[in-house]
Amino acid sequence: MNKVFVTGGSGLVGSFFVENYSKKYQIIAPDYPKIDLTKKETFENIIREEKPDVILHFAAYTDVSQAENQRDDKNGACWQINVEGTRNLVKLAKEVNAHFIHISTDYVFPGSEEDPGPHKESDIPEVNSSKLTWYGFTKAEAERVVNSILGRKRTILRLVYPVRAKYPAKLDYLRKPLSLFDQGKLYSLFNDQQVTITFINEACLALEKIINDKLYGFFHASTPDTSTPFELVSYLIEKAKGKKNVVKEASLDNSSVRYQKFGGLKVEETQKALGIKFSPWHQVIDQIVANF
Repeated sequence: MNKVFVTGGSGLVGSFFVENYSKKYQIIAPDYPKIDLTKKETFENIIREEKPDVILHFAAYTDVSQAENQRDDKNGACWQINVEGTRNLVKLAKEVNAHFIHISTDYVFPGSEEDPGPHKESDIPEVNSSKLTWYGFTKAEAERVVNSILGRKRTILRLVYPVRAKYPAKLDYLRKPLSLFDQGKLYSLFNDQQVTITFINEACLALEKIINDKLYGFFHASTPDTSTPFELVSYLIEKAKGKKNVVKEASLDNSSVRYQKFGGLKVEETQKALGIKFSPWHQVIDQIVANF
């Protein structure tokens, strides 16, 4: 049984892995503040003592809006957690010879008209911070840290807008607008923004394959087809509430918030490498609604 050290084990994605794979792996998942990525001393001893076979790194600073307020500040929490915290973990992974699996994001790509998604597994993350959100740039820099320390003996799994049927601690990309609809507070949604989404159940299945076969490289867990926020939530409300034509449209061009316009991930290489198929977005929503 592989011993897996998990960071971010109480988060949206990490908690699903911990809850559903604790019988398949010996999982060590200390929570914050017991381990704090900005304080190496809080986790270096436990990793050296336990010598895990795998270090699965979910933990990250993910508040995109707050991260923008820290732009270019390498002393800020976003940089310290996403870059320096990752650097400390990777060095320890190399020291104890653990398989390091880094969870990343499609935000490492601009998703712009000049460099549109959905992006392939082999695409290179952007190096110009002005073309990314600060969150996205710190995650791209974290990928470069992983590559520089471990070379080819590393694994990076990119996700995009992770969703699941149940997680009381936080509303995700689909359950948040559904909750706002129930409250009569749903805002207008972009119908000119290209996105894919990650079904957390399937992302963890991909991780199981990666861990069991000790696979290195770049992988994506995402719906194979693109949609828009307007289309996704319209379908969600129709399936969950039986209501049609209740979502109002908005244009990303009129937004003051910085988002990718042509985002998303391609999964063809991952599906071939892992021997799995990711569900299209309609099927993901159907499965989530069926398990509410």
